[in-house]
Amino acid sequence: MMEKVKEFKGIKGNLTAFREEVADVETIGYAGVPGVCTPFAELFAYAARDKSSIFIPNTDFKKARELILTEYGVELGDVNPYKVDALILLGGLSMPKIGAKIEDVKKLIDEALKEGGKVIGACFMDMFRKAGWYEKIDFDCVINADIEGFVLK
Repeated sequence: MMEKVKEFKGIKGNLTAFREEVADVETIGYAGVPGVCTPFAELFAYAARDKSSIFIPNTDFKKARELILTEYGVELGDVNPYKVDALILLGGLSMPKIGAKIEDVKKLIDEALKEGGKVIGACFMDMFRKAGWYEKIDFDCVINADIEGFVLK
């Protein structure tokens, strides 16, 4: 059972928690829904820019593209799938209608993760719990952030 071991506030706190969880790895794969999750993968990859990283669209490991640091931040590079020390499952994968089938996610874990690697969930609004993934995926860690907002005119 997953239990809360740390709290944080804001984007900086979220990125700091993420950096701490991947401190001991060299390679990271971010799997997520293109468009929805891509900017979050780029943001996390920027926070861990000392690591080699790839973005895996949905669960299609063969289409994984390198995440490269440029003068504009982190961007998608060429297709280059390789096994990673940490596989980051982004919350969009668990979203109804746009996410992935749990069987495909498990296949991706087997395909993309090095032996002894970490499976880390990164989501907003407790998506993995709401989707029932805590019982279906053997996460080493889940980093969840809640979003509150308002509009002024």
